[in-house]
Amino acid sequence: MADKNCIEGWRQYNADMSAYEELRDDVLKDAEKAGLSAKRLNTLELGVEEIAVNIISYAYENGGSLWVRTSKEDGFFKLEFVDHGKPFNPLAEDMRPTDGVPSVEQEEGGYGIFLVKQFFASVSYTHEEMFGKMSNHLTMELSV
Repeated sequence: MADKNCIEGWRQYNADMSAYEELRDDVLKDAEKAGLSAKRLNTLELGVEEIAVNIISYAYENGGSLWVRTSKEDGFFKLEFVDHGKPFNPLAEDMRPTDGVPSVEQEEGGYGIFLVKQFFASVSYTHEEMFGKMSNHLTMELSV
């Protein structure tokens, strides 16, 4: 469930799959209000799924929270994710398929973030203090 008592525009969700649909729906509603086209909404949904599901699946050992904030700035729909899980920069390595390496020999993982980096105008990561703890903070911008 989202904590509707938002801090500075942030929505707080439990970092588990039971909260995913509400998180996704909240972000897509914000994007519709911001004027994103149906094609952009599909791209946004891909990005939300990739990032949120990875945080839910890997950030915490024993549960935790995930914060999301959206805004429209300078022709971009901005989406931010924050968690207090294990420090992890998904942008540190490019794990896209390697040319000439058969798909059965390629390492698993990394394809989703590769697609996010391809479809979004910008994606950035910082590890900084937010909400009283050190946090993973991922920001994605999609042109409107």
